[in-house]
Amino acid sequence: MKKRDNLPLNYKERLNSRTSFLVSIAVLVVLCLVFNQMDYTMIRQPAAQAKKAADLQKQKEEEAAATTQEVTTATVLAVGDNLVQPSLLASGQSETGAWNYDSVYANLKSDIQAADIAMVNQETPFTTDHSAVSGTAPYATPTEIGDALVNAGFNVVTSATALIDDNGSSMINETLNYWETSHPDVTLVGIHKNQSGIDTPKIVEINGIKIAFLNYTFPSYGSQTVSSGDSTDSSDGSANDSASSDTSGSSTGDADSSGSTDTSTSGKGSMIDTFSTADVAAAIKQAKASADCVIFSANWGKTEEPMPTEYEKEWANFLMEQGVDVVIGTNPNVLQPYGYLTDDSGHNMLIYYSLGNFVTGQETLKQLLGGMAAFTIQKTVDGDQTSIQIQDATLTPLVMHYSYDTLEYAPYKLDDYTDALASAHSVRQSIGDEFSLENLQTKYDEIMSMNVTPSTKTDLLDVTFDSDGNMLDSNGNYVEDNDSITSSWYYQTLATQSSSSSDGSGSDHSGADASDDNSEG
Repeated sequence: MKKRDNLPLNYKERLNSRTSFLVSIAVLVVLCLVFNQMDYTMIRQPAAQAKKAADLQKQKEEEAAATTQEVTTATVLAVGDNLVQPSLLASGQSETGAWNYDSVYANLKSDIQAADIAMVNQETPFTTDHSAVSGTAPYATPTEIGDALVNAGFNVVTSATALIDDNGSSMINETLNYWETSHPDVTLVGIHKNQSGIDTPKIVEINGIKIAFLNYTFPSYGSQTVSSGDSTDSSDGSANDSASSDTSGSSTGDADSSGSTDTSTSGKGSMIDTFSTADVAAAIKQAKASADCVIFSANWGKTEEPMPTEYEKEWANFLMEQGVDVVIGTNPNVLQPYGYLTDDSGHNMLIYYSLGNFVTGQETLKQLLGGMAAFTIQKTVDGDQTSIQIQDATLTPLVMHYSYDTLEYAPYKLDDYTDALASAHSVRQSIGDEFSLENLQTKYDEIMSMNVTPSTKTDLLDVTFDSDGNMLDSNGNYVEDNDSITSSWYYQTLATQSSSSSDGSGSDHSGADASDDNSEG
């Protein structure tokens, strides 16, 4: 048959061609469906399932992390020196022979009891012998004062002070026995029955937070302990609290000038925790190994001086370097600034240089102005990581009120104090109109505005003190303090700088508010 060139396809040929085309399309469609299913089954579905599993695992981990992270808090309140003097002693004695001082602390009882930890610095030793009681040096305080402190809600008492050894080791032992037998739940810090208790932190657990307490005072030359003499002033930060008594003339149960208790055996060297870099560093190390937070109470500073001394500042820096979380200062009998210190590693240490007097019969405006510190310890446990933060630090100014006429003796919050109360204060017999509500507020603002310059020196860390408060080196030679400044000098300098600035001849270097300073004070 002759070949047909370039002729149109006949019907049969067109049908076969169309069929082949349709079959090809069908095959392609089937192949696409097959490959799509294979892609879903072998690639996309496993990937989606893997992503879903990963998302589910992540969600579970986040939920687990949220579940295991635990945050707990403990609130702390602290006040300054509890120093009971003659007229106050008389106010608590009834005609029946019973002694009671609950009313002294009644104004602040609700605040004290609201805190998980409430701290007070008990300046003087306790005695159960009313005939031995003395509101002047050598001090001996009735145990009924301790009962009143406990009834008010205080549960941590610091007693490494300049006056605790006034009547020797016998009355320190009496003090220890009183707390141990009458109030065993109270944590007593700073004094011990024997050498084995020295430099040993006391640990209290609140809401799962272990808090270690340490309390140290001035060392005296040759004994590494506080001196027991009676001094009225000091050169740097006395080893002796001046503790000037009130002049009401109503001293009941006072000891004679030599003290009615046995002072032949002193508590020096074996019963009182005293500053020593080696001992303090070891005690802090032990505290940090056993507790979450370390609170260090320091009996230091110059009496009646609102500006921290170089001795205080050097020790503050040392304590920060050891990892202390909070420092609470006492002894100057007046307020000093507070704030934070921060080291190179980012560790923050809250420091109240001095809380001043809590209860006293002293007779200057600044001695009657104290402070009540408050802060919160927050512990966060996240898996195997634990962190501690000190939060919400405040200082509430207090006023010690007393009236010889009404026999009212009690600290008030400055915010609750009135002009009428100020006018009725018996200190006006000594200082007149200087004592006023306005002047109290002005003095508080003045002290808190001082900018405390941190110190990185170590020259004074291991000095000791003689009975007059003079600093001595290890050989007994006098050590000069060339770095401390007074609050008077500070404000004179500010006034001079301010005057120069207003004349256009200088710049103003006024102090920042203590609580806002990022470094100190």
